Amino acid sequence: MNLWWVFVTVGILLMAMEVITPGFIIMWFGLATIVAAIPVYFGASTSVVLITFAVTLLILTVFVRRIFTNRLTSKRGVNTNAASLIGQQAVVVETIDPVKATGKVRVRKEVWSATAKGTETLAVDQIVTVKALDGVKLLVAKE
Repeated sequence: MNLWWVFVTVGILLMAMEVITPGFIIMWFGLATIVAAIPVYFGASTSVVLITFAVTLLILTVFVRRIFTNRLTSKRGVNTNAASLIGQQAVVVETIDPVKATGKVRVRKEVWSATAKGTETLAVDQIVTVKALDGVKLLVAKE
């Protein structure tokens, strides 16, 4: 078997591995390996093959990856996970005391630790609005 086929096969395998890894990194190594198969096919020296691989990898990771990831990322600014709770209404399930930094609220059927945004104590069953995140606690304010 010719050595250039090994390069092409390894390149394809690396590109296939990208499916199980985040970040679009391994794919560029696979493409650079396939491009490096060209000088191998023509019988170039090891240094030419390594330089071809390195230059191709540099171009792909610095320029093409940036263009590729910019097209795939959303610029709409949609909040996900905990950030999506900001602006939502919540119900106090444990008295929120800003002095003691204790209290809990229920938002979307989940109970979160919470603290009041002001200095006012918030009683159980009071409706509040989530204003911000403070680590793993929600900052809430009275409706």
